[in-house]
Amino acid sequence: MVDTGNPCAVIIDTASMRSLRWRESIVTDSNFGPLEGGWLRIAIPELAFDVKTLGYANDAVVKVVKRSDPGFAGLVGLPFLRMLNYGGDGGWFWIRPLAEL
Repeated sequence: MVDTGNPCAVIIDTASMRSLRWRESIVTDSNFGPLEGGWLRIAIPELAFDVKTLGYANDAVVKVVKRSDPGFAGLVGLPFLRMLNYGGDGGWFWIRPLAEL
């Protein structure tokens, strides 16, 4: 799920964070409770996208995200989106590499 108002690059569930992070980071507070920080590698081969970025884990956030669609595994925010070109409206969303204009 995409939330352009979210100041975190990525928020996933706690179990995924613990298995995917390559380096720990700080815990910070949010209106959903503590966010467990960790450095994640995000690779999207179809977009030639491969970065290491700071992400967070919070099961309460993921639970809310899954209300929109049970297939959603987490949330990406504006810091992640700034690494790519993106757009859309209430009915659709697109994302592509920064090199494509």
